[in-house]
Amino acid sequence: MDDPRLAARARRQVAEEVEALGWAELAADAELVVSELVTNAVLHGGGCNGVRVSPLPKGVRLEVSDAKRQAPVLGFASPASMTGRGLRMAASVASAMGVETDGAGKVIWAEITLDPPMLAGAGLDEGELLARWSEELGPSRSGRLRHHLVLGEVPTDLLIGAKSHVDNLVREFTLAASGARSGMSGEVVPHLAALIEVVVNRFSEARDSIKRQALAAAAAGRSHTVLELDLDADAADAGEEYLIALDSVDAYCRAARLLTLETPPQHRVFRHWYVEELISQLRTLARGEVPGPVMPFEKRLIQEMEEVAKARHVAERSARLYTVAGALVAADSPETVADAVLNQGVAALGASGGGMLLASDADRLLVPGTVGYDQPVVEKLRAESRDAELPAAMALRTGEPVWIENRAERDRRFPELAALEPATLSACAVPLVIRERCLGALRFSFNEPRLFDEDERRFVMALAAQAAQALARAQFQRARIDASERLQRSLLPPRLLAIDGVQVAAVYHPFGDGMEVGGDFYDLWRSANGQYGVAIGDVVGTGPEAAATTAMVRYSLRALTLHSIDPVGVLPLLNEGLVGASAERGVEEIFCTAIVGRLQPGPAGVHLILAGGGHPDPFLRRANGDLEEIQVRGSMLGAFPEIEVGRAEVNLHAGDMLVLFTDGMLEARSPDGEMFGDRGVRRVLDACPGSAQHTADALEAAVVAHVAGELFDDLAVLILQVESA
Repeated sequence: MDDPRLAARARRQVAEEVEALGWAELAADAELVVSELVTNAVLHGGGCNGVRVSPLPKGVRLEVSDAKRQAPVLGFASPASMTGRGLRMAASVASAMGVETDGAGKVIWAEITLDPPMLAGAGLDEGELLARWSEELGPSRSGRLRHHLVLGEVPTDLLIGAKSHVDNLVREFTLAASGARSGMSGEVVPHLAALIEVVVNRFSEARDSIKRQALAAAAAGRSHTVLELDLDADAADAGEEYLIALDSVDAYCRAARLLTLETPPQHRVFRHWYVEELISQLRTLARGEVPGPVMPFEKRLIQEMEEVAKARHVAERSARLYTVAGALVAADSPETVADAVLNQGVAALGASGGGMLLASDADRLLVPGTVGYDQPVVEKLRAESRDAELPAAMALRTGEPVWIENRAERDRRFPELAALEPATLSACAVPLVIRERCLGALRFSFNEPRLFDEDERRFVMALAAQAAQALARAQFQRARIDASERLQRSLLPPRLLAIDGVQVAAVYHPFGDGMEVGGDFYDLWRSANGQYGVAIGDVVGTGPEAAATTAMVRYSLRALTLHSIDPVGVLPLLNEGLVGASAERGVEEIFCTAIVGRLQPGPAGVHLILAGGGHPDPFLRRANGDLEEIQVRGSMLGAFPEIEVGRAEVNLHAGDMLVLFTDGMLEARSPDGEMFGDRGVRRVLDACPGSAQHTADALEAAVVAHVAGELFDDLAVLILQVESA
């Protein structure tokens, strides 16, 4: 019987019978004792088989029977233990206690009388109580041969702690299983239920014997306990199942599915040591052979410490590799790659210094970064030739790692290294290889002899592999940016045309990381009859398609105005070309906004006719500082076969300035979502009365500051200012 309500029923039964026998003043003590004895039977005796109350001259005798023959254990008081205090508590109020065999199980009895408790004053002490309960109540009923095993000394405190932890598990498991059967708690997961059965009932004889020996040693004040057990051969299989079960239970503890915490590491080492030794000894004896000596527990501890140290070493280096990998995700240059790899590498290896050297078109190697080297050494590294008889240069040339473990090897293989780094006694250099292409070499220096084991060599090679991949990505990204920049520059005039009496200035700012080509453009060109064409526009989209459209628009405008400039007549022709190009490319639409103008210098200043195709209206700042928006308007180009063309006519006099820009300026948003807008343009123009170039630069700087340095669209500005007389 293991109903969790059994203890409560036993208390009620005993209280009623004790009072009926005329000992009402002893009822409370009797309830306490029977509660603890029944709980002990449930947790440690295989279940409670019955409760009996008998009269005595001065009180009553309580008997609780269970299903196991092993004698009970008087628990050791410990804050970490959730069990083991019950029998101690019962002994504190009972006048006498004992244990007797009962078939396959036993009976624990306690006398509750008017005499003093057995553990009080000069009465029975704990040692005497332990002595009364023999390790076994009788001979084994299995009839099988039992083997006497001596495992050796183990610290008593460790034994008590380890067994208390398992007792806590047994208590929790027993209550969980009995609660599920009685309906007082939820069902136990089948897999956990199987583990509970093994932990509670398998290998219990050895477990109880060890606990008994530990408690006896603690009571005697012995710091170490010599473990001795008498077991039959079947205990080997039980021990194997017990180990597997407890290791599986730890997973439930780690996942907080149980109240008991995961097994402490020192307890786990002890458990595996003694169970594995028992299994080995018993199975050897079962084969009729003489077992070898038991490995001392201290030796097993040392082995475990060595394994833990190795595991920690590997874990630390794995963590550093993980840190490097994370840092390299954002590394976009050789310098950031070198910084991430070298800092972690030097720290993990305990190196005195580290450096990255890269191949270049010149004879000298590039040095994007070093850690730990003083300036003279860094300068020598920067002067290193790819043909030098030095470790990094050789690793780069051959594609093979170089390992130098002592001074003699250094001087024999690389005589120049002593002059480069006099304090370095050992070093390594590994190539940075990606797809059979050697990008450079990674080098580390040490001020003492160093034997590079396989683990260290793998670590350095892993660092080099990560660095090579990151370098290749950075180089590819740089190449893409360079290509994008070259393409973008090809879409803009290489230099602005000079016009007598007119200051001309422009800025272009790409968006993002500069890897995509934007669609903004501006242009200024000469036409016939002393006229000039001027244009600013924005092709919708980015990338090669936008670049192709931008080039087409810019050069179409030049071709259409080669002999004369009629801005209002040019835009319909440009629109027709965009619609046709869209059909030829097989895309739905190619959009573009633009302002095209005819500029005619004269004695009184500059006369401008502007035609608009859906582009943002320009601003005119007069010499006296007045600002006005020139409304050109018009409809977007490329969207429809027929468009509306906006028109405006402007006369610029001395000191007047016309400011044209793309929507990347107006729509630039701050981190909190506020657009730069017309107000931002006006604010800059009001505050910046300088030259055309100064104003263009001020507008760019204001937009970049507004967006906190991160543009999401490119922007272009073109400014025309009539010079003062």
